[in-house]
Parts: sequence; structure tokens; C-alpha cells
Amino acid sequence: MAVCLDRPTTGQYHFQGTELSAAKDQELAVIRNQSIGFVFQQFHLLPRLNARRNVELPMIYAGISQKERKERAELALEKVGLADRMKHMPSELSGGQKKQRVAIARAIVNKPQLILADEPTGALDSKKNKHVNYGTVYTAE
Repeated sequence: MAVCLDRPTTGQYHFQGTELSAAKDQELAVIRNQSIGFVFQQFHLLPRLNARRNVELPMIYAGISQKERKERAELALEKVGLADRMKHMPSELSGGQKKQRVAIARAIVNKPQLILADEPTGALDSKKNKHVNYGTVYTAE
């Protein structure tokens, strides 16, 4: 229910002051896109898009201009330590570590109020883990 995909069978569910139990699918999609960031354990990067374009995806759905998408995606990738990998394809990113940081950048790029993550730093070494946690907190504020 936290991701606005399921509806409660009884009771009410409120998020950001809005009662979501009776919300339309389109309203829930907007909330998911603008207010919730997702970090999936398997990253779910699109193989035909480079790192920056993968990070831009949620902003495309939000209707953000191409110029702003590029700027925000680059900033998010910088915050997770991937400024030098923006044009790399997922297959060119080493192991899970860099792919996971792209997924984290994608989750924070829309500045969500809530980030739902399944082992968001599991593939990161301790040095990068601290860097990503700081970047996530800084961006989400």
C-alpha cells in the first residue's frame, strides 16, 4: 500500500494529507512519480539507455523539460559519485555497485518525500555506502 499500487479493503490510507483509498489510478500514478522514489534490489535499468537517460526516466513521466531533466540527472549522478559515468550504458557499469548508484540517483531525482528501497546499499562498499546515504538524505530534504 505504501507504493500506492494496492488499495485497502477496509479503513483509509492517507499520504501527504490526501485520502488515497478512493483515488483514481491516474492520481495514484502522479503521487508515485512525484512523491515516492524507488530503489529496486535488481536495479531495473533499461539496457538501451545510458546512466543519465535512466535517471531521467521519472522526470519524463512528470513532464519536465529536456534541459531540466539533463541538469537534474547530472546532479543526482554527481551526488552518488558517478559524474564520470553518465554516458555509460548499464552493461558498461562494473558489477552491481555502479548500477545500484544509478538506481539510487533515479530514485532521488524527483526529490520525493518518501524513498522505498530494497537493500539500497547492499552492493556498495562502505566508503560509497556513506557517500550515497549522505546524498540521499541531502536530496530528499
